Parts: sequence; structure tokens; C-alpha cells
Amino acid sequence: MSPETDQEDRRQMLRMRTACLVEGGTLLLLLFVAVPLKHLAGFPDAVRAMGPIHGLAFLTYVWMLIRMVSAGGWSRGETIKLLIAAVVPFGALFSARTLTRRATPAPTV
Repeated sequence: MSPETDQEDRRQMLRMRTACLVEGGTLLLLLFVAVPLKHLAGFPDAVRAMGPIHGLAFLTYVWMLIRMVSAGGWSRGETIKLLIAAVVPFGALFSARTLTRRATPAPTV
């Protein structure tokens, strides 16, 4: 693997980590801000606004995950974990940690 390819893989991992955190953040905003505003305060516009934003973030995350996995180097188990973490509140933190570990270059001896 050339240094340029390795560096591009790290950049892709960090972009994926960003998409993961955006998706996770929009999920948390939807679940813990917009839904309570809808049901407790009678403000359904919060869900109408946040729902599509989260939907777009989720689709972007899944699209990026498919591209990253198709490039190779990911096991089926890791892929499933990253996908499941996208639908679990605070799961993005797990995914971000996993992606950060994979992006960090191994120490050379």
C-alpha cells in the first residue's frame, strides 16, 4: 500500500467519522428535543423540520458506509455493528471511536 493510498484511506475514515457524528447528533435532536416538543408542548413542526434532516443524514451515513465497506478491509461483523449503531441513540459514539481507531496509523517500530 502506497503512502498516498494510506493517507486517502485515513481521510475517508475521518470523513466517515464526521458523517457518523452528524447522523448521531441529528438522531439525538430528533428523539430528545423534537419528539418531546411535539408530544409535550404540542409543537409538531419540530418533528416536521428535524425528521427530514435526520433522514438525509442517515441516508448519507449509510451511503458512505456502503462505499467504505465496498473498498475493502472491513469484516461483516464490523459493518453490521456500524449499521446497528446508526439506529441506536448514542451509538454514533461507538462508531466514531471505531472509525478513529481505524484511521489512526499503527506505530512503526
